[in-house]
Amino acid sequence: MTARPDLPSGGSSAPATNPQPDPDPPMRLRAAIVVAAVSAVLVGLGPLLGLVVPSAPAAFLAWPLLLVLALLAPATAFVFARRGRLGAAAAMLVGPAALAPGRLVLDLQFVVDAGLATRPELLRVESLDSFAPSTGVWLLIAGHVAAIVAGFLAVWGAEHGDEGTGSHRQGLLTLVLCAGVIAAVGVLMAPFVSDDPYLLPNPALDGPLAVLIGSFLLAVAVPSAAGFVASSTDPEFARGGLLGVAAAVACVVVPPLVAAAMLDDIQFAWGPVFGLVAAIALVVLAVPAGRADSAEPADDLRLPALTRLITVSALLALVAGALALLAAAVPQVEMPYGLRDPSPYPARMLWPAGFLLVVLGVGLLLPRASRWLRPVLPVVWVVIPFAAAGVLDAVFTALQAADAQAGFGAWVAGIAVLFAALAGVVAGIAGAVERDEVDLTEIAMHRLVLFPSLVALLLAAGAFSFPVVTAPDYTAPGVFTDFGTTSWGLVVALAAVVGAAVLAPMCRAARAAALLIGAVLVVAVRVLEFPLTAERFPGAAPGLGLWFGAACAVVLLVTALAAARVPRDRH
Repeated sequence: MTARPDLPSGGSSAPATNPQPDPDPPMRLRAAIVVAAVSAVLVGLGPLLGLVVPSAPAAFLAWPLLLVLALLAPATAFVFARRGRLGAAAAMLVGPAALAPGRLVLDLQFVVDAGLATRPELLRVESLDSFAPSTGVWLLIAGHVAAIVAGFLAVWGAEHGDEGTGSHRQGLLTLVLCAGVIAAVGVLMAPFVSDDPYLLPNPALDGPLAVLIGSFLLAVAVPSAAGFVASSTDPEFARGGLLGVAAAVACVVVPPLVAAAMLDDIQFAWGPVFGLVAAIALVVLAVPAGRADSAEPADDLRLPALTRLITVSALLALVAGALALLAAAVPQVEMPYGLRDPSPYPARMLWPAGFLLVVLGVGLLLPRASRWLRPVLPVVWVVIPFAAAGVLDAVFTALQAADAQAGFGAWVAGIAVLFAALAGVVAGIAGAVERDEVDLTEIAMHRLVLFPSLVALLLAAGAFSFPVVTAPDYTAPGVFTDFGTTSWGLVVALAAVVGAAVLAPMCRAARAAALLIGAVLVVAVRVLEFPLTAERFPGAAPGLGLWFGAACAVVLLVTALAAARVPRDRH
């Protein structure tokens, strides 16, 4: 007796499932690709209609380049869709959609004040006249909105399965996040160096408000989008997503590089170079991302994923600490003859910051100490940007006010910030891997840790909001007053301390204690600012920030000891 063709071979009477794909998702996906193509045309050809009134052309013939870059994602998505790789096609449009809000805000600078846009591929002003936005600006904005719509349609219109699992995804995600952080740093830096008085680019922190917000959105979107697609268990979705993010990053960083190559009074800067390197890295990482995991057992000699991640974070911390120490030892700025260098005293903060990262990196390489020290690094890494922010603030001031030149130490300090951030990210990923191996269902809020942590939060706010050093005729940079480059270091450090204090009551005892010890070290570096830098001000005296910091460090230390004593059966 033969089986009926409409029944499965197991003899069940249930009807066979239809192996044909649902036509609706491909239809929505095709609509997404069309919308993305329209977005590319609007972004690429919008400048041809003019961005401002009175008219001001681009510095060079850039619209073909802009159009080609904008079409990279929809064209590749179309190719994937034609080949039946719907997951990859949909994911190609995620990256442009994720970066579109930041690019939209950047383009709003043409509406606010086109003269400060510093976008030679779109506009080059040659006077101080006021400019009003024209049709091309609204087409650019409409193009970015269309990119967002296309991304939503693509994700909604295609399904992606769970074909790839395993430990190699963790290593891939780590590399992808590292590339994303590099790109984020790149978009926050100046796009080029210019001798044109009407085209003076600045880093995002020193730029107009629209440029600052747009660059910040881009810096957040790149690693977030890259991490989102790389974490997918569908290899096709991961591969297409990484290619889409790379294409979107290229749309941002390639035009400044081309402008520097074509214009005599514009020179290359490191920001777009970092972005291009990150985009290339994402393209390379898309190759292994698109491979399904092998069913063969892993090599017994291969280190576990958690151990590898901790080792990588340790090496990154060592490099960051060594670079910070090097930056403290070499000149940060070259001043014109007869002018005083403002950077030596702020550079002193790099000594304790670099020392902490080096010691922590060495400790993480020790097997017995690595598991306990691992939660410390995602908190302590912020001491590098905290210390470097003061140095870079002094350097930027000297560059603007005294026509000085950035020294080797300033560049090394900036690179140290990058490696410190990578170390913190990798250590955080290691923590996520570690939590996957632990039963967290019994963890509850510990009141013994909660209440002193709340007190520490208030003290930390005072420590980083009020000045540590006061002096006559001196206003210290702060979070709420005289906000500048140094203030960003304060914000980052405060955020790390707040995060540690908030998470500690919900963590296991050893991890809570480690987080709080990390917060103690960050606050301690803040307190050291007084003995290390007060000599530069006549009549210097301790400020409220010093006393708040000392009290905060004591409370955090006591709370860490209390957290370590939480009984094991309660976590």
